[in-house]
Amino acid sequence: MTATATHQATTPRPGIKRPSLLPYVRTELRNSLLRIDTIIFVVIMPLAFYLMFGAMTEYGDIDAGNGTVSAVVMVNMAAFSTAIAATALSGTCATELTDGWGRQMALSPGGIRSYYLVKAGSAILLCLIPVTLIFAAGFITGAACDNPGIWAASYILCLLPAIPFALYGMAIGMWFPTQGAVGTATASVSVWAFLANIFMPIGGFLFTLAHWTPLYGAAMLAQRPILENMVVTATGPIDESLWIPVVNLLAWTLLLGLICMVSRRRVTLRR
Repeated sequence: MTATATHQATTPRPGIKRPSLLPYVRTELRNSLLRIDTIIFVVIMPLAFYLMFGAMTEYGDIDAGNGTVSAVVMVNMAAFSTAIAATALSGTCATELTDGWGRQMALSPGGIRSYYLVKAGSAILLCLIPVTLIFAAGFITGAACDNPGIWAASYILCLLPAIPFALYGMAIGMWFPTQGAVGTATASVSVWAFLANIFMPIGGFLFTLAHWTPLYGAAMLAQRPILENMVVTATGPIDESLWIPVVNLLAWTLLLGLICMVSRRRVTLRR
């Protein structure tokens, strides 16, 4: 009887109209953007990094593959901002679930699925904001790509880090359900970005280590429309096969997804 009652509470009855999720999405997005840490880490910092290391440098106009150096920096900073935004929002989601908000949402007409839909939609919209701003700044300041197709492909691929880092933030939020832990996870994205060859070319042992870090695959795929198979390292450009970043992205997505599943079961058992 208890299981039946729970199923009836979490599953909307036929004929009951589901409430619109748009007000919830707007509220979630507004609350995220009103947080000072979101403004600084997600919007201001990646945009400032592009302006300093891409637009305001003497080497920004140098040709690089199918674009210019400033265009590559633009893509790197956009991918970086996506990883931070996804980590911040998904970490908050995990903290809310641990605090019992998930049970509250399960009793609403939309159910827990509506909660996840709202979080997913809010995460996508939040990632689009800094990526769009950085690409707009790149266009205004003279970052160049050979054709509109490369602009469009780069823009879309810059959203790839949202996949593993949404799971990354979720896992951190479940294992360490505090705002401080989520903030630390967001800040740690800067370390992964450095090891992913985003901030500056790295070489030697660090470049070898980069292939095992969670942001490398998504970042290198975002560069592909401009640099194709070329990867810039501290010792010079090298050719790298497409399967390397693809495997990195898939492996980290699967690994972090598995950690989230285990973490969710751990939270449930703890209750």
